[in-house]
Amino acid sequence: MNPTADTTNLILHRPCRTGFFFSVLPFLALFALASLPLKGQQRFKSSFNAGLNLSQIDGDRLAGFNQPGLAAGLQVNTVLSPRWEWSLELLFSQQGARRNTHDDPAAAYERIRLNRVEIPLMLQFNEWKFQVGAGLSYSRQISHKVIDAFGVDVSEQIVFRPNGLSAVIGATVFLRERSGLNVLWQKNVWDLYPASSSQPRWIGRNIGIRGVFLL
Repeated sequence: MNPTADTTNLILHRPCRTGFFFSVLPFLALFALASLPLKGQQRFKSSFNAGLNLSQIDGDRLAGFNQPGLAAGLQVNTVLSPRWEWSLELLFSQQGARRNTHDDPAAAYERIRLNRVEIPLMLQFNEWKFQVGAGLSYSRQISHKVIDAFGVDVSEQIVFRPNGLSAVIGATVFLRERSGLNVLWQKNVWDLYPASSSQPRWIGRNIGIRGVFLL
């Protein structure tokens, strides 16, 4: 199997509703405001973030952060003080799980791909060249692909919860004045399956490694 081909394979099974896109309009307006030059102290900062996710799902019998995925988004920070900032990001994120040679033979799936749009809201603390933060991320699933243990695409038979909520913590080191490296840890608060589902509880976990480029 080719992880790169799987990473870029976006088969839409359940497109998100138009209302979700209207919900991100305030973010886009804030990003546009952050891009404008302001007199005096800078109140807003914006950045482009892009990199790689490594993810897994607790409860699917597939162990390890073996599923690679893309992560890219636009972020706006509101400067509260020299040390404190609020950050809001509009992020495309690929997550899921993938079988390896040491996994339980009884696992029902070969690989699971979740394509999501997320809006992480975090409180950030600055110290020298470092920034650390924590918060919550709302997500909306735009598509998914599930391959069972026999190599059959069973995506149409799997119904995931369309909305998600995750706890996130992260750290960024600025290697240069306007660029840095970010590491983000994320864990679902809500089950991936709907509350009415009889399926076992699935909780996604993700490690993101991204470049941060101030605009």
